[in-house]
Amino acid sequence: MYSIGIDIGGTSIKGIISADNGYRSEIVRIPTEATYGGIRILDNIIRVIEHLMQRVDSSIKISGIGIGSPGFIDMDGTVLGGAGNLPGWEGIQIYTPLHQKFGIPVTASNDVTVMALAEYCYGAARGANNCVCIALGTGVGGGLIINGQIHGGTHGMAGEIGHISVDTNGRECNCGQRGCLEQYAAAPSIVAIAKAECEKEKNYHSTAFAKRVIDSPDSVTAKLVYEYVADGDPVACNVNEIICEKLARGIGIVANIIAPDRFVLGGGVMMSGDIIIDTVKRYVSRYCWRSIYERFDIRAAELGEDAGVLGAAALAMRGIQ
Repeated sequence: MYSIGIDIGGTSIKGIISADNGYRSEIVRIPTEATYGGIRILDNIIRVIEHLMQRVDSSIKISGIGIGSPGFIDMDGTVLGGAGNLPGWEGIQIYTPLHQKFGIPVTASNDVTVMALAEYCYGAARGANNCVCIALGTGVGGGLIINGQIHGGTHGMAGEIGHISVDTNGRECNCGQRGCLEQYAAAPSIVAIAKAECEKEKNYHSTAFAKRVIDSPDSVTAKLVYEYVADGDPVACNVNEIICEKLARGIGIVANIIAPDRFVLGGGVMMSGDIIIDTVKRYVSRYCWRSIYERFDIRAAELGEDAGVLGAAALAMRGIQ
């Protein structure tokens, strides 16, 4: 059985054909062209699907199309919101035009939920019946697998782990709350925290990292922060402690509610995965009931940039079985 997986990103749309016999096509990529609005995004999804179909033998029957998208996808395939990097995507109906065009069943879910499914099927969450994936990138998102099934919640809105408050008096979030995990563990927040720490009088120009941040603030990225953490720079290491303590709080809250077998951490921030995971593990027992903490582990995601398309294809496969 063959399915198509589509991963919608802010800059590109990727697609793959996958089969239950292990076959995987080459990945097709085209620009999202998000600034042109939701209809253009939908047109480009169609282009990716057409490119994929042209590359396989005509005897191959595609049985389903799966889509991973930023934001919330309702059961009828309508984008309800939450996709700030895709202007005009909110309100777009995904299923109807694609089904009319290709005559194939279509299913869609949030991009981090799809990532969670990929890691559950093929990656770091294999063998875990209940798992939580957390994506640390420009924001913080979550995907839940409960008893081997995607848990999307009402209107596909489950998994907003980035908006768990880990400090009620903390940094203000654009969602209106204070102390959201996203304000500590997302890449832009890591940069902001690093700059704030380096500007403190006790840290000002005190280490190579602090000097770099003060002298060249525009060059600071989450990647740069973790390069200095790996080198043992004291100020950078303190930034890591701040970030990971908050991340551990968020993980502890989720663990107490769901009691998963495994947490999988992915996204661009996790290029320094071992450092983050090792630090989080030192803190997480403070925020989680011991009996639960002793029964889950935390791992780095394994599938990288391919998780979206592989998870979307797996989503389609589940929809047609």
